[in-house]
Amino acid sequence: MNEKIVLATDDLSIDATIELAEKIGPRIYALKIHEAYDAIGPGVVVQLKQAGVHRVWMDAKLHDIPNTVRLRARAYAEADIDIISVHASGGIEMMKAAREGAPNAEIYAITVLTSLSPEEAQAIYGRTLEEEVYALARLAKDAGVHGVVCSPQEVAMLAKDPALAGLKFVVPGVRSAGIALNDQKRTALPKEALAAGATHLVIGRQVTTAHDPLHALDALEEEIV
Repeated sequence: MNEKIVLATDDLSIDATIELAEKIGPRIYALKIHEAYDAIGPGVVVQLKQAGVHRVWMDAKLHDIPNTVRLRARAYAEADIDIISVHASGGIEMMKAAREGAPNAEIYAITVLTSLSPEEAQAIYGRTLEEEVYALARLAKDAGVHGVVCSPQEVAMLAKDPALAGLKFVVPGVRSAGIALNDQKRTALPKEALAAGATHLVIGRQVTTAHDPLHALDALEEEIV
C-alpha cells in the first residue's frame, strides 16, 4: 500500500467508483468520496471496504455550528467512515465538535481551497493567502485535529513550522507534467509537493479519467519514489 496517495473519486458514478476501488483500493492510503455517499448513503462504504479500500474519506467539508457538526460527524462514524473533512474557518470549537462526534476517525481541516487564486483570497479574507492558510492551520492544531489540507504552494511554510509539528499535510492540486490543471490554480508536481513536506497527495482525474487507471497509478508511483 502506498501511504502517500489518496484517490479522489468525486466526479465518478457509483458503479465507476466501485469498479475503480476493486482495482486500486488496496494500493492506496484512502479513497475520497462525496457524491457516491450522497446518492446511496452508508451502503457505499460497505461496498468500498469489501472491494479492499483501507480507509474511506468522506469529503463532507463540514462547516456549521458545533452541535450540528458533532451530529454529522457521529453519523459518518456510525457509517464506518475513517476520515472526515471540515473547514478550519468554522473555528476551534467546531473542529473539536467533529472530533467528539467521530473520536475514532481522522479529522482533516481544509485551509484555503486550491481553486482560489491569491487575488481572490485577498478579496475574501482581507489578508494574503499565506497569512490565511497559516492562521487556519494554527487553529486546526489548537483544535487537535489530525491534519490540514493545503495547496502545494503553502505546504512548505506549514511543514517547517515547529508549532505545527504532528499535523499531517494533505495536498490536493497535484498534477504530473502534461496533465490538465482543470479548476486548480495553486498546483505543483507530485514530487515537488512531497519534497516540500506533504504527507499525502490527493490525486483525482489524473488516475480516474485515464484510459488505463492502473497504468496511470503505476506511473505516478514511479514518479514519486
